[in-house]
Parts: sequence; structure tokens; C-alpha cells
Amino acid sequence: MLYIAFVKNKPGTVLGNVDLMAKSRKWWNEGDRPAGIKTIGFYGALGTDTPDVYIFEADSHEDIRKMIDYWKEVEFAIHPALDLAAMFRAQGMNVT
Repeated sequence: MLYIAFVKNKPGTVLGNVDLMAKSRKWWNEGDRPAGIKTIGFYGALGTDTPDVYIFEADSHEDIRKMIDYWKEVEFAIHPALDLAAMFRAQGMNVT
């Protein structure tokens, strides 16, 4: 199922923190991310307090729970999502 998450670091989290960088490397490169989570996109707005947006597919709610438990430094607002561009294309609209 497709999900969208609005993501912010919790107050007091430092982006340059070496431990957070090592944790990220383990998640993305070394297999700590559950196999059922597939990243579709990860976007952020520069120079604002706007939350980052993480678009992903998850095989189960258990995989999402593991993600939330792993990233205790991060606040998540996760919602089921629809690919609206695909819906518009299916209606014959030239969405590029």
C-alpha cells in the first residue's frame, strides 16, 4: 500500500550528529530498513520549517511500526496515499 509521511526531526536533534549519520547508513545501506518498505520519494523544502515528505510503500503495518520505532529522533505523520497523477492519466489527461 502507498503511504505519505510528513517528517520532522524532534527538537534537539542535530543533523550533523555522527550517531544519526551512522544510524542512517545502517538503515539505508546495511539492511536495518524492513524489506517490506520501498521508498518512492523523499522531498524537502529548503529554507523553511515545512516537514519533509516521505512517499513509500509498505507491505504491512508491522513494517511501519518498525520504521517509527527505529527513528525515535523523528516525528512522523503517516497517511495512506493515492497516486493522483496515475488517476488523472487513467482518465486520459496528459500529466507529465
